[in-house]
Amino acid sequence: MPFFDSFCAEVYMQPIFNIAREKDNHLFYKSYANDKGILQFHSQIELYFVDEGKMESWVNGHYRLLSAGEMSVSLSYDSHAYKTPEYSRSSVLIIPPHICEEFIIATKGKKATNPFICDKDTVKKIKDCYEEIKRANIGKIEQLGYIYVILGIVMEKVFLEPSTDIGDPALSSKILSYINENFKSGITPSQIASHVGYSPSYISRYFKSCFNITLTKYLTIIRLKNAIMLMHEGKHSSTYCSLESGFSSMRTFYRAFYNEFGCSPKEYLAKNE
Repeated sequence: MPFFDSFCAEVYMQPIFNIAREKDNHLFYKSYANDKGILQFHSQIELYFVDEGKMESWVNGHYRLLSAGEMSVSLSYDSHAYKTPEYSRSSVLIIPPHICEEFIIATKGKKATNPFICDKDTVKKIKDCYEEIKRANIGKIEQLGYIYVILGIVMEKVFLEPSTDIGDPALSSKILSYINENFKSGITPSQIASHVGYSPSYISRYFKSCFNITLTKYLTIIRLKNAIMLMHEGKHSSTYCSLESGFSSMRTFYRAFYNEFGCSPKEYLAKNE
């Protein structure tokens, strides 16, 4: 099976809001061996470097098999995922919006036409700054300087263009955080709209335009994800897992599960043990 087909088979579900990442307001950097990341999005900027081997990378519908010395760029709320086909060593730099407010303003309402940087000299310049950022004795101002050098290079290389899915980051974060904190209680789109102070019709249009998925569909996806996690634990019945995840009935759960996976929960678990 081609790399793209096998990769999409694992990440075809809609991207999930990473609430844990969203709540972490610190600069984050780390190295990995044979990494794999689910399809997700958050408000932070995420720069992913392939140091050795190869990595499959997906950003906002763009796919590339990255080699050593190449990288991907995920701006605020860009959906992204990674997978190691055989072997890789990689590094990530995640920058919260409050650290780079000027960059956030400059890129607001824009998307990268090519979210991959494959010129190895350019990636080396960025990676050199990344290594400086990690220095134990670096001062905050010097560190911020290197961050902006990196972001300046990124702006030149990813070819930003206006996007039709322009949203308000604060409103998006408020909606997504509320969903992630309350989806198990069976919240509805109307309750979500009431929480953020807008009409249901406006919030439905807003959500679809920002995230390319309906609000109802997104609620279903995160409930399925939670139910699958519980079922994999093997401690509870399907009924418990579905109701604990916010589904109103077993009939609704089974229908949603089959529509998403084309099989029953039992068949899914048998294939994915």
